[in-house]
Amino acid sequence: MNEQLKQFILDMNQDPDATATRKNDDGSLYLPISHIQTLLDNVFLGQWSFEVTTTLFGRKWARGSGVMEITNPFTSEKIKRGGDAGIILTGNLRTDSPRLEAMILLSCAKKLGRIFGRDLNRTKDDAPLPVAKIERTDPTTEEKRMQILIEECNDIKELETYKLVIPQNLKKQYQSKLKQLSV
Repeated sequence: MNEQLKQFILDMNQDPDATATRKNDDGSLYLPISHIQTLLDNVFLGQWSFEVTTTLFGRKWARGSGVMEITNPFTSEKIKRGGDAGIILTGNLRTDSPRLEAMILLSCAKKLGRIFGRDLNRTKDDAPLPVAKIERTDPTTEEKRMQILIEECNDIKELETYKLVIPQNLKKQYQSKLKQLSV
């Protein structure tokens, strides 16, 4: 059993199938969701589940988190892996929601091993972060931006995400918009 488990771990950390690897427009590599789902079924003998636990939608974006649970085929131990993802919305709910779910699933699966794409684009991910020069923003410009965000907001959940960053002098506008959206 111990040798089988070692071999299983080695297998999980093999490079992904090169014929399944695809390239995004920006040159980054990925494995298609259909390949990942089939691989999960084959490796874990269908003993896996996935659930989206949170979603948050803005006007042009969506974020979400989820949890995958797999059963190790050798030890029968349940293992959970979490993941999250964000997408730019296209305005097509029929495709946007499933795309977000797929991206969250891919995020969870990558944490299971290289065979699921964990190290794809790793050289880019491991590159040193650029040094950011932080400039002071004009408080009036930031205030105007927040004023417009509140004014144009049509979703109560999105509006509530602004609550902690709203300047004191925009609290009345925020409360008024909150009442308007609550009706």
